[in-house]
Amino acid sequence: MSTIKPIHTNLVYVLALVFAILGIFGLLDIRNQSTYGYSTDGDFTITKIDKGGAAEAAGLMVNDQIDSINGLSVRDSKAWVDVLRPAVGETREYIVDRKGESVSASLTYAAQEGSDRILNYLGWILGLIFLGMALWAFRNNKTMAAFYFALFAIAFGASFMGGPYIENGTLRDLNNVLRFSFILIGFACLVSFLLRYPNRSSFLDKKNADMLVFAPSILLALFFIALNFLLPDSTSGLNTFINYMVMLFVVYYFGWALLTLVRGYFKASVDERSNTGLGMMFWGAIIGLVPILISIVVATFMPTVSLPGSDYYFLLFALIPILFALALNKSVHE
Repeated sequence: MSTIKPIHTNLVYVLALVFAILGIFGLLDIRNQSTYGYSTDGDFTITKIDKGGAAEAAGLMVNDQIDSINGLSVRDSKAWVDVLRPAVGETREYIVDRKGESVSASLTYAAQEGSDRILNYLGWILGLIFLGMALWAFRNNKTMAAFYFALFAIAFGASFMGGPYIENGTLRDLNNVLRFSFILIGFACLVSFLLRYPNRSSFLDKKNADMLVFAPSILLALFFIALNFLLPDSTSGLNTFINYMVMLFVVYYFGWALLTLVRGYFKASVDERSNTGLGMMFWGAIIGLVPILISIVVATFMPTVSLPGSDYYFLLFALIPILFALALNKSVHE
């Protein structure tokens, strides 16, 4: 495995520091976040109402299609740029289409309580685990494999830890799309890591191999950056297209990562699996990724279906950074 240059080291530490600071603001902001008490699909149709939540109290129902909130069409992306997120205790007027009839409802946003707040704090802790494992593994492994693992872990850690809420709509949208773009590139970094560890794949010897790994994530990031500037109407067709595209993107990269790891695991001898930590990585990836992939596919194609305990599937993801970092550090000490 090739060693890295100082610029790679500086990049990892700077990114980790920036997102750690932003993550602290994200932790402090959790208490300010309100809850709607409903979920929607790509056509703004309510697919789930939380029992005892704000939406149920407002009289909203499953299959209601939201037309406007406080007089603003939900499809008018430009109109929503400067609208602040709802504060706890704030009331907004909803107009929904219920079986062809226009119905109004006053929804008072509630503070996150119970499982919602717990999930947010657990998500933040998960992000901290990603960030910590990135630094721990990279500090002991100055290789390109460890570099790509660190970028992957920092990107996903940043996604879970969040950041401060930005009131300026333009800056808020720009921050969100840049952060999301980094996460997209993080998917490619995971694949690039697995193509290098424990043994460099012959695929990487091909011309422009790295570009083939990163091209889909870069193109999708550019697509979302373009959407951020153009702000087209949030139509059913566009939202459905985006949902399917993101789902295919996640399945593509996680699927590639799993296949690469499985192939390396079965090609390795028992001693190689032990010495490189491939066994830990294999089971960590299977347990950490498969339930998430299943829930993403189900949520995309069957949004009204709730898998048992699906809200907590993401916690299994913690096995990825922990066991991958252990494998990297194990290889150093062998």
